[in-house]
Parts: sequence; structure tokens; C-alpha cells
Amino acid sequence: MKFRLAALALPLLLSFAAVAQTPPLTPPPIKMGLWQSSVVVNMSGMPANQNMPAGAGGSITHVNQSCMTADSWKNAFRSMQARQQASTAACSTANVDQDAHQVTFDMDCSGQQGFNTSIHVKMFLDSDEGMHGNVSVKMTGANFPQGMSMTSTINSRFLSSDCGDIKPGESKPVHP
Repeated sequence: MKFRLAALALPLLLSFAAVAQTPPLTPPPIKMGLWQSSVVVNMSGMPANQNMPAGAGGSITHVNQSCMTADSWKNAFRSMQARQQASTAACSTANVDQDAHQVTFDMDCSGQQGFNTSIHVKMFLDSDEGMHGNVSVKMTGANFPQGMSMTSTINSRFLSSDCGDIKPGESKPVHP
């Protein structure tokens, strides 16, 4: 099971933050342009599949660059809303707290396939050029009898107001 979630860390987390809010389309107080994110993902309790034995886990590091603009922030919000409306999962958001220095919230989802997911997000906006935080995800359900958890530690920094060949709202992996 591959988790491409981490490869899109900054846009995804900013999208989650947008979904958690009602209904701000205002970008966070960060510089818009090219951002680089390093995401360390730790997983445990994964179900058996072709690539990993049951209960496997470990740490994976992803580094990606993404182009964030005020429009891509708004589009991410709209896209997440559309996906949530089309989804078979029922999600609720609680404990939302946002100011100029941090964004935190909890999200709980349950789906038709018997999955229950709890997500806790905490991002610190260190400056308009840097942020860090963590995300913890816990899944339970028939396919995860032992439960599965994933924690991610994110460090992101602004690189340039010029995104180069990366289009707004897109990201690409960076190989160290």
C-alpha cells in the first residue's frame, strides 16, 4: 500500500485546513510561490498486501516542492468540498483553532466500507516563509482489525515567489 499523501503534504494540509474552516477562502499569512516540504511518515499496523507483511510499519521521508498561490488555496478548498460531497464517507470537524501562528483541528470520518478514521492536525506558521507541524491518523475497520496509525512530521519552507515549471496547486517530488 503506497501512501502518496505525504508527497503532497503542504497542499494537502492547507486543503485540510481550508475544509476545517467555515468558509474562509482567505489564504494563510504565508508568502505565495514555491515551497519545499520535508515529510517524515511513520506507519504501524498496516494490513498485509503484496509489498508488506501485516503489522508492518516504518519511517518514510518524502521531500516535495509545490506552488502555492492565493487562487490555488481557494481552488484546493473548493476541490476538497466537492470531494467531500461526492465521497461515501461522513466526516465531521471539531476543535478548529486558527490564528496568524497556527492551525489545529480534528476530523473524524466513517465510510460505507466500515472504515473509521480520526485525524488530528497541528501546523505552526513560524513566519511567512516557514511552517512545521504534525498530523496523526488512526484507522479502524474490518480491513484493519489491529488498527492502523500514521504520524507525519512536516517542515516546510518558502523558496521563491517564482514557481518555475511547477503549476499552481501542483507539486513534484524532490530527490535528495
